[in-house]
Amino acid sequence: MADLLIHVRVGSQERGITFINGQLSAMPGLWPDLNHVLSDSDRVGIFDPKSMWPFQYRLGAATTDELAQAMLTLKDDGLHHTYS
Repeated sequence: MADLLIHVRVGSQERGITFINGQLSAMPGLWPDLNHVLSDSDRVGIFDPKSMWPFQYRLGAATTDELAQAMLTLKDDGLHHTYS
């Protein structure tokens, strides 16, 4: 993932919600997907930080293993209404 971001010239701090193969892989300020190894057939969706989706949908979203583990280490499990 880190190589893809370099290739498309997007820094982690410039991206909002990110999906890999339909699974939430990163959120603003939480980018555990940087070491995720992508395959040729993988689909990646990178959204602008201003393009947020409704909070209630995040609770049921499928996540990558990296993001699920990272969220468990946060005080609020990574779920809050605003991001900086």
